[in-house]
Amino acid sequence: MRISTQMMYQISNGDMTKMQSDIVKLNQQVTAQQRVLLPSDDPVAAARALDVTQSQELNAQYAINRKNASSSLAQVQATLTSTTEMLTSLKSNVIKAGNASFTNTERINLATELKGNFQELLGYANATDGNGNYVFSGFKSTTQPFSLDGNGNVNYSGDQGSMTLQVDSSRQMDISASGQSIFQGGGQDMFQTMNNIIGLMSIPVTEAANLADEAAANTFEYPTGSGSFPIQEYKDAQAALDAAKPDDANYGTLFSTAAAAKLKADAADAARTPLAGSQASLTRNLQKFNTQIDTMINNVGSASASVGARQNELDTLDAAGKVKDESYSQTLNNLLGRNTEDVTQLISQYSLSTQYLQAAQKVFVTTSSLSLLNYLK
Repeated sequence: MRISTQMMYQISNGDMTKMQSDIVKLNQQVTAQQRVLLPSDDPVAAARALDVTQSQELNAQYAINRKNASSSLAQVQATLTSTTEMLTSLKSNVIKAGNASFTNTERINLATELKGNFQELLGYANATDGNGNYVFSGFKSTTQPFSLDGNGNVNYSGDQGSMTLQVDSSRQMDISASGQSIFQGGGQDMFQTMNNIIGLMSIPVTEAANLADEAAANTFEYPTGSGSFPIQEYKDAQAALDAAKPDDANYGTLFSTAAAAKLKADAADAARTPLAGSQASLTRNLQKFNTQIDTMINNVGSASASVGARQNELDTLDAAGKVKDESYSQTLNNLLGRNTEDVTQLISQYSLSTQYLQAAQKVFVTTSSLSLLNYLK
């Protein structure tokens, strides 16, 4: 078979062109530090890498959602903490107001302070997040949840829902709360209770009311229609005991009689309604409000505990998300040839191919210079 000069040139040129193309591709791979640049380089690995990339991007979006959820829950938690502190302060003032040595002026001053607390509580109930959305409006995040009407009552304009975010592939999390369940839930309306306390402290305690209430207590018949006046009977029994000496033969009987009378008197006092403006009325109502405040604090505490549990869950999901992201990255490295050993192999191939090209070029130069004319004398 005869090989013409033209064929030799074509074959050599084709081979070197192929080598140069391979070197260019290897150079691109080394520069990108990745073996698979196009789906045609490894169709199976490229398809699998696309699936993994989509999963990694979803995982990254969940991480962003968790960050947003954490921010919203932090706002809710901060507001609940401030509300609890305010309620604790309110309870302290209510206990303080029950002190019989307090003057009417001091109680009125406390009532003025509570009016400021009322506005403070209203501000907490209308708290917003970093995006300006109300955190206690339920689904109506752009609607102010609580507002005062013309009578000083607070009305709720939100709903009972809760905003949610998808924080993981199988977890949707509440990131807001219904303000009505917190500030007006559990059978206790914080705003109404505060208004009632302010109203109570604004009523002066008078000696006339105290005397009238004492007289009413002494003549309070309990049970109704029984002809018994337990409070007066207790006073009489206690007076008889106080007048007796411990060595009196009847002292034990008098003591037992007074003790039994005390139980009946307490039951009668609990059943009656003290007259407004008396110290007894003030004390009775403040005790009732103290109990209500405890219920409010417990209600807010339950909501705060729920938020805290969700915050802890977000931390756990974040840790799991980071592990997933590392796993996805490693899988992509394996599929696309991004590992150190893959890049090292590409560099070796590039170096070797460069040497082959240089050798081929030298051979081509040598063979292309051959001619029978060189041997003619």
